[in-house]
Amino acid sequence: MPSSVERMLRPERAETLDPFRVMSHCPVTPRDIVADIGCGPGYFTIPLAKFLVHGKVFALDTSDEMIESCQTRLNEARLGNVEVLKCQEYEFPVDPDSVDGIFISVVLHHPSDRVRFLSAAQEMLKPGGWCFIIEWQPRETESGPPQEVRITTEGLREIAAGSELKFQTSTNLNSDYYVATLIKNRTI
Repeated sequence: MPSSVERMLRPERAETLDPFRVMSHCPVTPRDIVADIGCGPGYFTIPLAKFLVHGKVFALDTSDEMIESCQTRLNEARLGNVEVLKCQEYEFPVDPDSVDGIFISVVLHHPSDRVRFLSAAQEMLKPGGWCFIIEWQPRETESGPPQEVRITTEGLREIAAGSELKFQTSTNLNSDYYVATLIKNRTI
């Protein structure tokens, strides 16, 4: 059985979760500072870092195995605009109000307290910053988590509201995934 890292990096994954297609929906700009929460082995971290030619990525994960794999792959790619950091489920080692965007790919369905997770994450965001989320469609798919942990777009709206984020848009990426953009309110 392949390891978690091998499963996350298998070439067939791009058929339903192509990083460049996904990023075309993301409000990221080349100068942004972005936190990739649940970076895993860097599946999206590396494409983000390549796009952020004048920006930076904080690659965050709770798993030592994923942190090590991501750092190895970044070293091989010779990308110097990424800082790989270990985080806790509800604690992120990035200064408050310091990032332009947060990228969360198929992670939000994991925490038991999703509002607490997004509330902690949004603290890193500058006022007006974006939070881009990729999640599983809330229907049966060939792979993915059980139905009971999947998040509908209406459920995501409620989680966002509880986290002081404004739900902006959502789009069906394909039959397996959807993407959504949330915004942190600007302070007056």
